[in-house]
Formats: sequence, C-alpha cells, structure tokens
Amino acid sequence: MLARHSVSFLALASLTLSSLASPISTSGRPSASDLSRANQPRPLPDSAVHGSTASEAFAAMNKVLISSGLPTKACEEFDHGTLNSLARLLYSLRAPELDESYRSRGDRRAMHFDSLDHKELLWHGEAAATTSHPRYFPGTSSYNATREGKCAEMVMWWVHHLAESTRAELQHVADFVLPLMPRDTAPEQDQSHEYAQQIGCTSCHTPVHLPGSPPMTPIARKNSSAPQYRTNCPDDPKTGKPTVWYEPAQGEAGLGKRIKRCDWDYTPFCQPCEGVGGMTWGNDEDQWAPMPCSKVGDPSDIPKDNLTSPLWPKDFSVQEYAHLTFPGRDPCKVNFRNSTYTLEFNTDHDGPVYHTIGRTGPSGPSPFPGSSYAYPNSNFYTTVDIVGRGVFCVCLGGHGNLDPTRQNALVGPLSYDFNRGAKLIGRERIKPEHMAHFVVADHWVKGPHHFWVDVATNQMLREWQPFNGLQTYYAWNYTRPAVRLPELCYKGLLHINISCVFPTPALNE
Repeated sequence: MLARHSVSFLALASLTLSSLASPISTSGRPSASDLSRANQPRPLPDSAVHGSTASEAFAAMNKVLISSGLPTKACEEFDHGTLNSLARLLYSLRAPELDESYRSRGDRRAMHFDSLDHKELLWHGEAAATTSHPRYFPGTSSYNATREGKCAEMVMWWVHHLAESTRAELQHVADFVLPLMPRDTAPEQDQSHEYAQQIGCTSCHTPVHLPGSPPMTPIARKNSSAPQYRTNCPDDPKTGKPTVWYEPAQGEAGLGKRIKRCDWDYTPFCQPCEGVGGMTWGNDEDQWAPMPCSKVGDPSDIPKDNLTSPLWPKDFSVQEYAHLTFPGRDPCKVNFRNSTYTLEFNTDHDGPVYHTIGRTGPSGPSPFPGSSYAYPNSNFYTTVDIVGRGVFCVCLGGHGNLDPTRQNALVGPLSYDFNRGAKLIGRERIKPEHMAHFVVADHWVKGPHHFWVDVATNQMLREWQPFNGLQTYYAWNYTRPAVRLPELCYKGLLHINISCVFPTPALNE
C-alpha cells in the first residue's frame, strides 16, 4: 500500500528482474584479450577509440563498432523500452569475472549497482515520467538524455562485460542490434545521477583533463546489497524500547518469523505468510495483531493459468478500510489512523486520475474528512468537507524541474500498473481485517509493499506496508467513474495554491 492519499505519491518502480528469453544458453568465459583489455586502465592517446573531446571519442567508438560488422543503429532510433530489454539480455550474459576485476581496483567500468533490481526500479520511474510529466515526454531533451545514457551503457557492457565468445555468438543472432554511442554528451540540466554513471566512459576515452575544465571526481556507487530501508529502529531514550518494533532477527535466523515485516530485498526472500502485518494500536512488540494466515502453496506450486495479476484495472471504483500513517516513508516514524474511503480511478489519455472520497476519519494528511484529486501533471487537490460538502480546497504539486530518476520517486498519482514487476511470495489462506470469512489469495510484494489478490475473483483484497499502513478493499466496480474537480478548487476565494506549478487540468470527465 502506497501513500496514495498523501501529498506525494510514490511512483515506485521497484523492481524485479524481468524474465527475458536469451538466445544464448550461457555467458562465456573471458578470453586472454578480454582480460588484457580489462587490466588496461585506459586507452592510449593514439587509440582508435580515443578523442580530444567526448563527441570525438564517441564518433571514434562508433567507427570501430560499425567496421567490426556488428549490427548497429543510431542511438536516436531506439526507445527506452527497447534499450531496457537489451540491458536485461546483456546483463544476463555478462562475465562476472570482469566486473569483479573492475570492482577490486575501483575501475569506472565496474557496474554501479549490485542487482538489476536497481535498474528495474529506475525504469519504472522513467516510464511513469514519460507519460505523466511533460518535461520527460518522448522527444524532449530530458527523454533524449535518458536514452543516450542507456546507449552509452550498452556499448560499455558490450565491450567490457561480455566475453569475446559471447559477443561473437550474439553478433549472429537474428534481430540483435547494438545502439551506437550518442553524438555528444547531454546538456548539463538534463543529466540525471544515473546518466553520470552511464557516461563515465568520457573519463577514459578523452584526455585526463581538458584545460579550463573542472577536475574529475570519482563516481560514487549509489547503493549496496543491504535492504533499501532500515530493518530495525533505534531505542527511544524515554522507554528503552525501539521507536517502532519489527522482528529483530533477520536473515537465516529470522526465516519463517518475519511476520510483521519482510521487504522484498530481504535475504532470504520472504516465505508464504511472512510480511503479512496486521492492525496496530501502538508501536511496541505487543501492540499489533497479525492477520490470520496459512500456507497453501509456494510460487512453483501455482499453475500459470491459475495465477492472479497484481495490476489494477484501468478504470474502477472500490470501497476501502484504511489504517494509514503519513507520509509513510520512514520505518521508524509511524502513527496509524483509521479511515474509510471510496477510491475512484480512471486512466485518461494523459495518464491516471486518482480520486478519493473520505467517508469517516481523517483524509490523508488532513485531520478532517475530505476528498482528493490527483492528476498526471502532479497537481494534487484536497478538500476539507463538512457534512459531505467541500468548504475549502488546497492545491499541492511537484516542481517544474522535478527529476523522477534522481530519487526514484515522482509526484503524481499511481498508474494502474504501478505493481508491475512485483514478486510472488506464494498462495495463502487468509482472513483480512474487516472480512468475516477466510479466502485463498496470492501474496505479492514490491519493495516493502505487500498485496493480496483473491484467486476466485482476481480482485485485490488487501495491502500492507509496515510504515505506511493497511488497506482492505471490497465492492469493486469496473464502470469508468466520472471524476470532476469541483470549482471550489480553482475558482472563488475558498482555495489556495500552495505548490502547484501547472495549470488546472482539463480532465473533468
């Protein structure tokens, strides 16, 4: 359960290795020439792939690639999705020995991440941005910069991470095409953190230091193999207890016992009925009630034609019980509150529109009941309602230069497929909160967010995120709801624009 009702909606992109059928059975072992090149720290100044500037070096590299007979295309002929698929393929065929050699010496050719999950998360955020944030629409300089970073990275992987035998075999695979290097580096304002990692070849294929340019600094690795979020909280000096209790035992010692919390990057991976969570009335060890759960089967036991989908429909309305805390980003800062909502969701040509109607209890970050309207351009309107009628409206939103690739987050509503890439934990017999009977459901996880989908109906029943909250759903309706932003939010004196930078969307349909 994502902080869907809060001011900032996380477009998680989190993250699993997508399955991709490889045309080659396995990666080859590095040859003597591969190892010799790996041990050479940088090309010599008279090398055929060296240039006095980045654009000259890129042109030289492209000349070598084309002359080798390798099937290539200009970088601008690719889209993000095709390059991401190529990355999955090349990553699966890499020679780990080469990366180990680079890492041992701090060589910039080392991969700057420990798992392709890092990329999958990033790609999901990029995909959301290209459909919901104008700065990142296809054809913009930011979109092109992202594409060019991918092209440069694919060339680097091809040359420095694939064994010679693997390259030779791939070169003769039908439909295999490698992108060429971009024409030049992207404008500085369009360079994301990830781009800086991908374009690091300029530090070796151009002079060590160009007169007048700032000194080069090493590229810091951005993540590690540890879980993304802290797994345990510090003790409160007043009580001597953790500020928020989670099972202290992790790893092998905690296997089968991680009931309140089991994020998808925990090692070992979650087993059925781990990470189920439950209702809380405080943050101590004895102040929560686990959801009743028993194992039905492991992922390998579930027939593919009987597997549920964790994705939402593109248009729907549903009723929900909510037990949430905001903003829901810090495992050690939670304060759950109970509410009930109606959620109305539709997918417009510009992206998702997300509307909640508070029935009881506080609505999102507001302590009062109200409604919220989230639009693809990042405008988020929230009203204060009295006796079901809006009396005041506030608009909050993202900045015009928001870069979703920098923090893997995007201000705006979730898309219907926000859960794409979720991992299946297994099939369980559960009794969700506010339900009078047991049901059999498939248990999915993405990041710290867990989802249960009814096997009988393929409808999402429950969501749990230990530092965001608990939601249970009922009365699904697949009729496209008519979401209309009230005039209160953009006319008259009873509205205020706190941080919206985009105009009121014309999506009142």
